[in-house]
Amino acid sequence: KFNVEIVNQLGFHKKLKVHCKSKTHDFPITYLNIGENFQFKFIIYLKTQYWCNLWQGPNYEHHVVFDAFLPNQDFIDNTCTGMNPNVCRWTAKEEGVYVRKKKNKGEYFMLRASGQTN
Repeated sequence: KFNVEIVNQLGFHKKLKVHCKSKTHDFPITYLNIGENFQFKFIIYLKTQYWCNLWQGPNYEHHVVFDAFLPNQDFIDNTCTGMNPNVCRWTAKEEGVYVRKKKNKGEYFMLRASGQTN
């Protein structure tokens, strides 16, 4: 099984609104307080793809959507932390959404500024 985790590390006690889904599974919208996380597990199949929407700010006006998991080795190894420990951990901070990258030895990569909207 593989894991995707969304972590709220926003400042000022802001809540993070999270909605993740695939073509076959739609998780309920979740609201995370600071320090809380939302996690889901799944078996990787050839076409397994999950994307997530995150909102924060006044009236949840700041929005970003991104691929939380893609079923290819490059994404698993270079965007996530590989198959060991088989987790893709996305962290929402004030300046953007970060993912921990294995090949950068624990450094984080900023996906996108959280102030951008789609």
